Formats: sequence, structure tokens, C-alpha cells
Amino acid sequence: MNHIAPFRQAIAALAEGRAAAALPLLTHCIETGEEAELARLNLGMALLDLGKQTEAQAHLAAAAAALPELAEPRFRLGQIAAQRGDHAGARAEFNAALARDPTHTMSLIGLAALEEQAGRPDLALNLIDTALLLAPDDRAIRTLRIGIAGQDALAALDGGGVQAARLAAERVPLERLRAGLTNANNPWSWHAAIGLALLADGDEPEGLAELRIAALLSADDPEMLGELALRLADARRHAEALPLLEQALEARRWDIALRTQHGASLFKLHRLAEARTALESAIRDLGANIALTGNLALVLNGQGLQQEALECWRDAGDGQAACYGRLGVQPYHPLHGSGTALHKTAMALGRHLPAPTPLHHAPGFDPARRLRVGFLSSAFGRHPVGWLTLAGIEALPRDQLEVACFSLRRMDDPLARRFRATAEHWHELPRLDDAALVAAIRAEQPDILIDLGGHGEGGRAAALSRRAAPVQIKWVGAQSSTTGIPAMDWMLTDRFETPEGSEALYSEALLRLPDGYVCYTPPPWAPAIGPLPALANGHITFGCFNNLAKVTPEVLATWSAILAAIPASRLVLRTHALADVATRDAIAARAATHGIDPARLSLLGPAPHAELLDGYNAIDIALDPFPYAGGLTAIEALFMGAPLVAMAGSSFAARHAVSHLNNVGLADWVAQDSAGYIARAIAAAQDIPALAGLRASLRPRITASPLMDAPRFGSALADALRHAWIKRCETETGLQGAAQRPSSM
Repeated sequence: MNHIAPFRQAIAALAEGRAAAALPLLTHCIETGEEAELARLNLGMALLDLGKQTEAQAHLAAAAAALPELAEPRFRLGQIAAQRGDHAGARAEFNAALARDPTHTMSLIGLAALEEQAGRPDLALNLIDTALLLAPDDRAIRTLRIGIAGQDALAALDGGGVQAARLAAERVPLERLRAGLTNANNPWSWHAAIGLALLADGDEPEGLAELRIAALLSADDPEMLGELALRLADARRHAEALPLLEQALEARRWDIALRTQHGASLFKLHRLAEARTALESAIRDLGANIALTGNLALVLNGQGLQQEALECWRDAGDGQAACYGRLGVQPYHPLHGSGTALHKTAMALGRHLPAPTPLHHAPGFDPARRLRVGFLSSAFGRHPVGWLTLAGIEALPRDQLEVACFSLRRMDDPLARRFRATAEHWHELPRLDDAALVAAIRAEQPDILIDLGGHGEGGRAAALSRRAAPVQIKWVGAQSSTTGIPAMDWMLTDRFETPEGSEALYSEALLRLPDGYVCYTPPPWAPAIGPLPALANGHITFGCFNNLAKVTPEVLATWSAILAAIPASRLVLRTHALADVATRDAIAARAATHGIDPARLSLLGPAPHAELLDGYNAIDIALDPFPYAGGLTAIEALFMGAPLVAMAGSSFAARHAVSHLNNVGLADWVAQDSAGYIARAIAAAQDIPALAGLRASLRPRITASPLMDAPRFGSALADALRHAWIKRCETETGLQGAAQRPSSM
């Protein structure tokens, strides 16, 4: 029988790093009164070590009240406040700890970190020097001092640690790091520094290889494993990152970056139910945090829970991060996805962005000269941006325009190689902050810069608020609404996406092309179109291959009405999220509440692109979602012979299919409301001969249409860009005044 008192057992468990084992013992002590105040303090610290900030905070606050003479509970409360971004609260708690114990080293370091973040390095160094007098051998404190003071970062490397490696990677030339590795006392931190430096230079394979060596040599140090996992996730290698994240989190549950990335990687691997659980758990443990909230919103949206996703941002205010977050989910919402609502959010975001800095443009403002047109993207390759822009860029008349591509991520596939081949100037600009990115683009002196990222993943539209080129244009890539960026001069569009009268919904002037706003490049592996499936099946099969974020309750209700009117018809949904069993069951249940018989519903997960396209050979009629319409998905359905029923909305996102259908001569497949949508689908399903004839003609029709006429598109795009340039020249020379916003075209 164990006669050691529970409190002593708990303290022993904490000393051995077994915080979870200490929890029931400490709880017992509080309930029985055995060293209750100290038990509550240690319980708070144990919960904090386990990443349960919210629970820890209550116990630490109680301990601070019960043990007013102790510094430790105040320091721990300061830690929580700092991690949550409450710098004023953190400062108050750290000072309260020092008032009780002026030698409390970690409170000094906490204050020093706050002073550095506030731009007061001298005050930070004074605090660090005081801490070093108390703990002269503390490696972490010395590394922090080197970082703030700008001293030789190599001095910290042999002490080891990820922070020292980050510091050295930023400040020491790669050649010097490689040379010093030979005689390193702590080689894993040197390998880590080399890996981080290589990643900063854009050498992803070698950089990750060095970080793997560092993790191995560190004996799986949790901080090093976490760093490797984060970098793998940055490289979109989420399957490799996930087990490392989970291993690192065993010791670092309090690490917000790791908890956030854990949920995000699960999401990227289409394990949506697990991602939701992980992120909700992190929010319970660590409290509200923009990164956690934002990722949870994306997961909920990806499950088709648009209202729940938007509610994540309900109490987040109207700051820059919250506006970004709302723009990520709002276009999908049936009520808050209107053009007016999106304009309001985008304009609120624009008010938080930095004002444009003056731009000296050495090439000058000759309206007739050959122009350098830059394209900025993290998706120059197999991506919707690639499929919808490549052919048009290749077709630009090179006697009038030269093409520069600014790539934010290296891709290596057939489309990526075509992008590199068509660009006269190719620049890879990974891992630069906003100011550095804008400076790098300015150095190449583009006359016009076209942004292909917007506010979406990998987009850098906010950096462009500083102005990187005399003319800045938004095109494709998260083009769901206005950007709200004052320095974004134009929105590249067409008369179907933005009909006359929609100008008030955009902070940009509208640069309308005469046909469609994109030019489609079909994949060479696209299969041939088969006969109408209904001829063999004896029933109509409807289908939608869009992501579930676009499948709103209103969409399900509309589809239910169509199925009810067409006996024996079936509905096929295919998207990545449906590989997740819990998500698949949930969407089936939601469909059932809208009257869709599960026996008439097929829910399919992801497939290789050729197989996905071949899936349309089982679809008679494609159904476009709303309010966020299909973009590339709509074109692929048409290219594969499946005519598309669509509904026109008020936002840019709501009118993608409107543009595509009009440009292939199928304007009569666009409805203005749900009643018209239902009627159009029913009419099409009841005329099998007409449907079969249309299917057989669709690929020749789309191939001959403006949607795939690259020379026509390239010429129209060149004319539009010249128009935008001339307007800029007129502003520069004062011929038509100096209006900040040009008129739409």
C-alpha cells in the first residue's frame, strides 16, 4: 500500500514530467484540504503544461488570491495573457510577480519580450541583462539577448535550440553555417539552421532534408519535431507533417502554433470531423485565438455548415484578421454572401490595410510603349488558376507586352513548366514579408501587376496595398468579390460577371473583357464524352462535383424539389470532404431532412483528375450550387458534355457559371431564382432526345466558343491592359485630373 501523501506523489509526478498523472492527485488534495492552496497552484501549472489554458487560468487565479505573497501564479497568468495577445494584461501580471519577487527571472524575460514587440529593444535588453545576472548560464536567455542586440548569431548555436537555429538562419550566410558544422559542439542546431536558411532561399527539398537530420540528431526533441512539422505543412506535405505534429504535441500541448497546424493539416487531409474536434479542443484549452477560430471556420464551411462557420467570427470584432476570416467564409453563406454584404466586409478590411507608399516608376508613362505585365501567384501550375489563365497569358501579343511571373510557390507539373516557358522573366519569391515582397516586385519594374491570389490561401493581396506597380489588377484566384484594397485599381471581369449597375459593389474599377473573363486550358487526359447515361439507365442522373462549402440548406431544398418532380432520378455528389465518413454521414442526414431519399443519393470522395472528369459520363445534368457558383467545376462539366443549371446572384462568386454558360451559347440554362432553377432542371430532364443531342454537341461548342479561343482572349486581354495603362498615363500627366479610381470599361 502506498503511504506517501497524495500531495508529495503529485509533486513527484510533476518533477518526472508526468503532468497528466498529477491531475487527479492534486484535485484530491484540493477536495480534502491537504496543502490545498499549493495543490491549486500546481494543478494550474500542470494544466498549463498540458495546454489547457482555460482550466488552468481559473486555478491560477484562485491560487494568486490564496497565496498573495507568491510570484509564480502571477507569472503563469501573465504567460496565458501573453499567449492570447493580451499584452496589457500580461504586463500587469509580470509586474505583479516581480513586486512579490524581484528575482523572478521568467517574469523579467516576459516583460523583455513585451518590450521587444513594442519596439523598445533598449528596455528589453536592460531586463534581459538583469535576468542574466540572476541566471548567467541560461541558454534561452542568452539566445534572446543575441537576437535583440543583433550580435553574432553563431554564438548561440552551440548552445542548441530551435530559437538559436532560427536566429542563425536569418543572420548568418549559408556558407558560413556549412563551414561551422564540422566543428560544432551541438550539430543538430547547426543542421536546423542550415535547413531553415535553405528554405528561406527557396530550396525546399534540401532544406527539409537538413531539418530531418536535425530532428534525428536531437533525439526527437519536441521543439525540433514541431519545427520540422510546421515546415512540412508549409510545403503542403501534410501527410508527413501530421504524425510529427502529434508527437511534438505530446510535450507541447500549450503551443498554439502546433495546435493550430494540427487542425489545419487534418483539414487539408480531408479528415474534417477530426479537424473540427482538434480545433474545438484547442479553443477550449487555449481560449479564443484568431488562427484557431479561422481554421475552425474553414473546417465548418468545408462540412457545408455555412452558418456555423460564420458564427465563429461573431465576437471577433471588425479588425483586420476578423475581416479576412469573414471574407473566407461569407461568400458561401446564403444570406451574407450577397454582393452588398461582401462589399461591406471588404471595405472594412481595406480600412485596416497600410496606406500605399510612393512609387517611383523609372520606365515612365508612355501610353504606347511595350509594357511589362507581371502576374503574382502561388498557383502557377495544376490549380484552377492555372487551368483558367495559362492559355490567355500564352496568347498575349509579345510585340505589345512582355510577361513577368512572380511565383510564391514552386510547382513542377506540365502546366507549371508551360508557365515558366511563356514568362520572359521568372522570379521565385517565397517566404517574404509584405514589405520585402513589394520591394522585390518593384525592383523588376512591372508597369502592370495582376494579382492571382486575392484574399485566398497563398494570396498576398494585402501586401499589394503598399502598391508594387503603377497599375494593379485583380484576376482569378479567390475572385469572389471586391478586394476592398484601395491600391487595387481594377477588377478584370466581363459583362456577365459584373453587369452594368454593379459598379457600386466594387472598390476597383471594372475592366470588362468583351466575352468571358477566363480562358480554359483542357487537360490532355480528359476522356471522351460518352452517350447520355439516361439512355442506358432509364432514369436521369443529376450531379454536382463542387465542394460542400457551396452546398447550402437552400441548395439541398432546391435539389430535393427537382428530384421529387422527376421520379426515379438520382443525385451524385463528389468532393474531397466526402472521403470523411462523419462528414459523409452528416451531409446524408441533412439531405434527408430536406426530403432527399438516401437511396437516391450517391456520395463520392476524391478521385484522380482523369477519373473525376470521367465521372461526368455518369451525369446527365449538372446542378450548379448557389450563392457560390462553380468556376472551373462548371467549365469541366460543360467540357464533359453535362449541361449545367445555374442561378444568377449578385456577387462575383455567384455569377461564374452565368459567364461560362453565356459564352458557350447556353444563356437559357441560367435562372434568376430558385423557382426558375427548378423549372429549368425539370424541363431539361423531361426532354431526353434534346438532352442527348446537346450532350453530343457540347464539346465542339465549348471548344469553338470564346471560353477556349486563346488568340481571341489574348488580344482582348491585351486591349484591356492597354486601356488600364493609358488611364494611368492620363492620371500621371494630368490630362484628366488625378482621380484615385478610374472609370470602368
